[in-house]
Amino acid sequence: MSETNRFTPRATRWFSVLALLLATGCEDPPEPQPHPQPPAPRYQATIYRTEYGVPHIRADNLAGVASGQGYAFAQDQACGLAEAVLRLRGEQARYRGPEFVGIDIAHRVLDPLGRAEQLLPQQPQPVRELLGGFVAGYNHYLARVGPANVPGWCHGAPWVAPITETELMAHHLTLGMLASGLQFLPAIAAAQPPGTTAPSQTPPLESLVMSKGKDFGSNGWALGRERTRSGRGMLVANPHFPWEGELRLWESHLSVPGTLDVYGASLLGVPGILIGFNPNVAWTHTFSSVGQRFTLYLLPLVPGKPTRYYYGDEEREMAAKAITVKVLQPDGSLADVTRTVYSSHYGPILSLQGLEWSTKFAISYRDANRDNGSMVAQYLAMAQADSLQALQQAHATYQSLPWVNTISVDRQGHTWFTDSSRTPNLSAETLTRWQQQVKAGNTPAALVYQSTEAVLLDGSEPSNEWVVEAGAGQPGVIPFERAPQLSRDDFVFNSNDSHWLTNPAAPLEGFSPLQGPERTAQTMRTRMNATLLTEVREGGASGADGKFTQPELKEAILGNRSFTAELLREELVARCQAHPSATVEGQAVDLTHACATLAGWEGRFDTGSTGAVLWREFLGTFSFSQSLGAGELFATPFDPAHPLTTPTGLRPAPATGEDPLLTRLGRAVRVLEQAKLALDVPLGQVQNAPRGGKRIPLHGGRELEGTANVVGRNGSMQSLEPRAPQGTVLNRSTNLTTQGYVISTGTSFLMALEYTEDGVRAEGMLTYGESADAQSPHYSDQAELFSAKQWRPMRTDWQDIIDHAGSSVETISLP
Repeated sequence: MSETNRFTPRATRWFSVLALLLATGCEDPPEPQPHPQPPAPRYQATIYRTEYGVPHIRADNLAGVASGQGYAFAQDQACGLAEAVLRLRGEQARYRGPEFVGIDIAHRVLDPLGRAEQLLPQQPQPVRELLGGFVAGYNHYLARVGPANVPGWCHGAPWVAPITETELMAHHLTLGMLASGLQFLPAIAAAQPPGTTAPSQTPPLESLVMSKGKDFGSNGWALGRERTRSGRGMLVANPHFPWEGELRLWESHLSVPGTLDVYGASLLGVPGILIGFNPNVAWTHTFSSVGQRFTLYLLPLVPGKPTRYYYGDEEREMAAKAITVKVLQPDGSLADVTRTVYSSHYGPILSLQGLEWSTKFAISYRDANRDNGSMVAQYLAMAQADSLQALQQAHATYQSLPWVNTISVDRQGHTWFTDSSRTPNLSAETLTRWQQQVKAGNTPAALVYQSTEAVLLDGSEPSNEWVVEAGAGQPGVIPFERAPQLSRDDFVFNSNDSHWLTNPAAPLEGFSPLQGPERTAQTMRTRMNATLLTEVREGGASGADGKFTQPELKEAILGNRSFTAELLREELVARCQAHPSATVEGQAVDLTHACATLAGWEGRFDTGSTGAVLWREFLGTFSFSQSLGAGELFATPFDPAHPLTTPTGLRPAPATGEDPLLTRLGRAVRVLEQAKLALDVPLGQVQNAPRGGKRIPLHGGRELEGTANVVGRNGSMQSLEPRAPQGTVLNRSTNLTTQGYVISTGTSFLMALEYTEDGVRAEGMLTYGESADAQSPHYSDQAELFSAKQWRPMRTDWQDIIDHAGSSVETISLP
């Protein structure tokens, strides 16, 4: 074949065309282009689940690690966040019927969605990455399984749907109002001008009391180098939070190499870690239950004009807003219900029993957390802190923790306490006037304070406005530099009393009364915690050397010692043995067995303790306030010079007649007889948690009993989630039922941590488990741990994590 004939006719034609193109001066044809590569995933993370389903999430950036957290969270707890979004949108009545109209309208008044829409663009870029990543991961899980197939108690619910960043931030705003606006929902719903029919029941004043004496709180201990065997920092985290509903805690570990390495727990739907540790610092929180996050205002009304109020020399018109919600009807259809609601320049109008909206006055309030949009930013800064100073700076920069004390420690053994919660900043003159009105005892301010410890001010007086001061996290709140703070090398602690005795050797005094009372009686639990931390003796919490080890910390927090028993049991037994009878409702009660039971009781609330149930029922005849001073229970009154040892001693027996304390013991005997329970029944046979079809026996006491480890019954849950069944209530003061003491709140995320030369060693448990799905093995597995006081390691070494994750590894990549 000739050289000119090597090409096919088709090729020859192509070369002819090419020659023509070259001859006409055209450019060479373009080089063939490779196929376009798909864009790199926007969100990518790997999730390793170790024992008990704990997720350890690793990614190359914050957006990625947040997507992994959102995805893993949705696997365990999607129902809780989905329902929280339903509530904040004010759409419960759409699915639950007319009884939720008022609460829906109240949510619309607070308008967390509108506020979130304004605050979201102001967030720093790292926070936007966290929010966007969490939403992407959560929605990816819903898309993978289908919203109708989400496992758990909300399975098949029509309101389970993907969420937006705005909704997630609105959820954070509502959590911030837990100690303020969320308490007021029923009072907002009931507020209508006089002469109109109140559409909702007016709630009592006492509904404003958030937690004191209600088995809802926490313990937090930070041990410094002077009180630890290792000379390094140690921490105990012991929040007492609900085991049901959206206020559950959820555990995870987040890692972005070079940027973030933090382990701990968060409230449902909050990206990052709220209580936890990194290689350098550890922190926990307790509920700041005695601090104020709002002020109430009494508005004098213009005669004949119930929506106009006086303010200084002028009259002001309340803002009126018509709100419409859709309401499920009995036939399944939806109907619109419209209601007009009112607000002053302070905030929404309220109606409370004894302070109803009348022709003379109305009640409004101002909320320190209604626009608190920096919580995620502060927690990210805390998680990234490489020193205690950096942790402190995070508080100073953002001052956005809404209602908690912070107890913290670094690896070198320095501790720090603060209550930097957002608190109204009132002038000295306003505080003086208010205190005089409270002291007078017959004023509206006194009525409100005696019932709730809340602050009621004259809303017509401009000088009662909050004072704007430089350095405040929000205009009108107390600046961080004037928040109660204490740094120590021995210890700091809190158990929901005020800042005053953070360390009894260095009382914190001279702060605003809105930040909490000082020189007042402490709860039995605070006194028990202080005893555990200060006693130095053989057999004491820290032993004869007074220096804690991690095993001693674990024993101390779950030792279940009862402070009231240590104060009063022997004296009551002696009086009972001297006069072993009482009269209850005209009938004689033999106390012989009761005396013997209490005499043989070790004074603890462990599952095997015999006598604990009888002691609980005896103390249940007293109110919480009676545990704070002399009178019905104690002989010696509270003395601020001796705050940890007073009040003390049993109320003396009368010279003649029956001893009232033995009568109360007789009542306790009668209650247990009616419940068909032996007086010496072990606590674990009565106190239990229904989990996964079993009733798991539990240890732990209640606030009045003075145990550090508290468990109880959460009575305020408004969730669609099925509640733990408890049977018929036999004694409302102790929550004794035909099913025993059924537990649904208390010790939740429990952690005992110590820094060592080799890093951090932490052990703990999430007492109710990672999953809210009753079919999951991680619904009840950690309740079994808690029952047995069996601590587990909290793993942070990645080779250790990989070894224990086995095949429980999942990688997500999202566009």
